[in-house]
Order: sequence, then C-alpha cells, then structure tokens
Amino acid sequence: MYASFASLSIARFRFTIEPTEEIRLPEYKGSALRGGFGYAFKRATCITRDRFCEPCILKSSCAYHRVFESKVPPDTSERLRLGGDAPHPFVIEPPLTEQRYFQPGDRLTFSLVLFGGAVGQLPFFVYAFMILGESFGIGKGRGRFRLLGVEDENGKQLYDNGNLSGGCEVRTAGEIMNSTADGSAELTLRFETPLRMKTAYGREKKGLVTGMGDPASVRMLLKSLHHRAFVLNQLYGEGVKEETYNGRMFSPVDGDLEVVRADTFWYDWERYSQRQQRRMRLGGVMGEVTLGGTLQRYMPLLRLGQYLHVGKGTGFGLGKYRIAGDAAGSA
Repeated sequence: MYASFASLSIARFRFTIEPTEEIRLPEYKGSALRGGFGYAFKRATCITRDRFCEPCILKSSCAYHRVFESKVPPDTSERLRLGGDAPHPFVIEPPLTEQRYFQPGDRLTFSLVLFGGAVGQLPFFVYAFMILGESFGIGKGRGRFRLLGVEDENGKQLYDNGNLSGGCEVRTAGEIMNSTADGSAELTLRFETPLRMKTAYGREKKGLVTGMGDPASVRMLLKSLHHRAFVLNQLYGEGVKEETYNGRMFSPVDGDLEVVRADTFWYDWERYSQRQQRRMRLGGVMGEVTLGGTLQRYMPLLRLGQYLHVGKGTGFGLGKYRIAGDAAGSA
C-alpha cells in the first residue's frame, strides 16, 4: 500500500541562530524564515546571476533550479494530479514560541526537512541560511542574525563555528513508517501549524477543510498524505513507472476510522508575498483530533506525515502535526 514511496530519503536538521540586532517576527514565524530564503538560496548557488533560469545553459546541474524552479511536463503533471506547481523538496519547520521580539544574545531554533536528492544539497541550504541572516535579515525591519549550529535528528553537530561536516542521519520513508510499534486503540493528532487542505485534490477549484470533526476530513487527510509522499518520490526520489500510477490507488475505507474527539479551530493569519506583491490570507485548521478504529492500517502513513507536513504552504511550515506521545513528531 505504501511501497510506491518507501524508498524516499528524508532527513531533518535543527538550526540554531542568534540575532546580531533586534529581530521582530510575526506570530507565525514560518513566513519570515521562508520569505527571503529563495533569494538567499539563489545567491548561494547561482553562477551566472541571471534573473531568469529558463534560458540558462547551466540549469540542468543547478541546485537552485532543481529546488525552486524545476518544471514538470504537462502530461506528468496531469498524471500526478498536481493541480499547479510542483512541491519543493524541503519543509521549514518554524519555532512555535509565542515570543516575537529577539535581541542579540537570544537563541532561536527551527528545523529543516529535506526530501530525496535535496538531502545531498544540505551545504547549499546551510550557506543560504547564513546569507539570509547576514545579508537579507528576517522579520519587520529585516533583523540580521548569525548561524550558530546545525545538527541532525540524532543530535550530531554538523555545523559549528564556520565548519560543516558530513555523515548526517538519513532515513527512508519505509524506515520511518516501519518504526511504528504502538498498538493503541486511539491516537491523537495535534496540528501545531495551520492546516490548509482542500476538500479534494486536482486542478478544479476546491474549498478548504475547516475542521477535523468528521471522518470525511480524516480520509482526505490520509489521501493528501499519500499523494504528497508519492509525488515527492516521483519528482525527487527513485519513483516508479508513471504508467503504473493510478491517482485512485489509495482510498481509505469508509468506516475504518472514527473520530472519537475533535477540538479543532480555524486560525487566521496573513503574509506578504514579495513575488506576488500582495498580502495573502493563509488561515488553517489547528487543534487536536483523536481517532479510533482500524489504526494500524494507517499508522505508518500518519507517522510519515510528521515529516512531510500536509496541505498547502508546507514549504514555510504549514500542515505540521504530531502524534501525541511520538517523539518522531518533535522538530
């Protein structure tokens, strides 16, 4: 049921930064970290400094083009039911602290999850965050910071005092899914960042799920997770032959899962898009939902989803949840 993406490589890294001047961040900090990151990544990797990537003769071997600008052929996009741009092979997991003002001497931590071939591009991501802090800044007033350290999920220090080492912890989706041994009759999902999930996926315009109190929303969550994992593996991992893919190959069985308790709410927030030159409302579902029923069938996928995130806006950390009591969900 999950073999089509079990080989996808996944690695989570923890970054620690220190302000060199006052940093003023919004309540949701994912937008601030993601906002200038694309520009910083391009500065870290682009050789030609051209504004547009498409005519560049180096794009086939360019890390920036691969991570941010790679195009999916229309027929492949249709097969994968992308309904728009391809997902990026990374997730920035912002700090969840309510603190919004940071001074020199403070510490701020966030996580970065990389998928497939992007795992091997970690040095570029590290350098891009260095550039983001030293040259661009983040938040209101563009407060600057310096990168103090980067460690992998096991706590191994990879970057310290200007030195970057290799040998990080990398797992496959299959290893993450197979590490489940919990036979509990219930599990609780805690949505820690807003979940912006369509009621269906595809090119057609759909509404957004506004709560998780009904089994239909839970089934859509599972479908979205499965679809996201498959697409990431097709685009950035080993993938499978496209002609073998049927978008309806995974369908949670009606009655398999039940909603025992739901305490979810809609959380509204805005960000300013430099690319679109406008403010965007990006609210989503937060809170908790407790599930019962045939959990073991779906537990591997739910565990994997703690790394993938789900729904729209995953690049800047939306759609993050964790399974209560599961250490793998901690950023």
